[in-house]
Amino acid sequence: MNEDSPAWSMDGKKLVYASDQDIWIAHADGSGSRKLYGSMSWDGDPVFYDSNSILFASEQVDAFSSKFISIHRIGIDGTGRRQLTTNAHSREPALSPDGGRIAYISRIGNDYDIWVMATDGTSKIRLTDGKGDEKDPSWSPDGKYILYSLQGNILKTDVATGSTLKLTNDTFENTDPEVSPDGTWMAFVSTRSGDQDIWLMNADGKGAIQLTSDSGIQKGPAWSPDGKRIAYVSDASGEFNIRVMTLEDGLSISEYTEHEEIVIQDEKGSSPLDQLLTEKPWLVISAAGMVVLVFVVFMIRKFLKKVGFV
Repeated sequence: MNEDSPAWSMDGKKLVYASDQDIWIAHADGSGSRKLYGSMSWDGDPVFYDSNSILFASEQVDAFSSKFISIHRIGIDGTGRRQLTTNAHSREPALSPDGGRIAYISRIGNDYDIWVMATDGTSKIRLTDGKGDEKDPSWSPDGKYILYSLQGNILKTDVATGSTLKLTNDTFENTDPEVSPDGTWMAFVSTRSGDQDIWLMNADGKGAIQLTSDSGIQKGPAWSPDGKRIAYVSDASGEFNIRVMTLEDGLSISEYTEHEEIVIQDEKGSSPLDQLLTEKPWLVISAAGMVVLVFVVFMIRKFLKKVGFV
């Protein structure tokens, strides 16, 4: 089984997630898992709406509706499904902190954009209209901003004004942003280590700490309501499973970075050759090439002399 898209209940006691094409629910420690909903179509992207119901995306639609992936609400007992979107592919619902609005992605034209609607499916407003697929929407704790990813970078847009700020601007693939409940941190996924791992940065986009270092793919970070744990998806075991990490108290990006640099310097130091390799690698390569060339010429002359050609 392959699991995806973990999300916490408001009290932090349960997790809802996708497993293959169905929606499952379990206690936060992984016990008591059961299928919440499954249709003959694809179902995914679940999040809690309240203690008694969830939001999710599904290929299943109401009778006489167009065949699009749409957003639905359903009770945690698997009954009372209600379709909230129609007429366009819509996915990745994210409930606002006050519980009054839903951010989601929808493809009206050629690309997925960020949209916002009321929780009953009315008052739909397109928030972004950039080139490329915008995805992974999540709210800031104060409900003023929506964070998302676009073409490998993380952005945040003011819901009231539409003004946008880019939080990352590099050559790595940065996705899945989610700000901690207290607004201090932002968990996200990045390839800056070479693998796809979970990282942590200040909510303003400064600094970075790598939280996972497993081989394979790590994705989908989700903060617990108390801000002490992060649920995420990992395929380190060979299949995609839900994992939960606990963060250390008093975590600080500046302290972590300073400590890391001191440890590296104390244990390894920096020799002149190390500095030369770092600052002028071409010089080292050229010198090594000359040594090899001289050795080859010497061996050829020695061979020719031995067979009488020199």
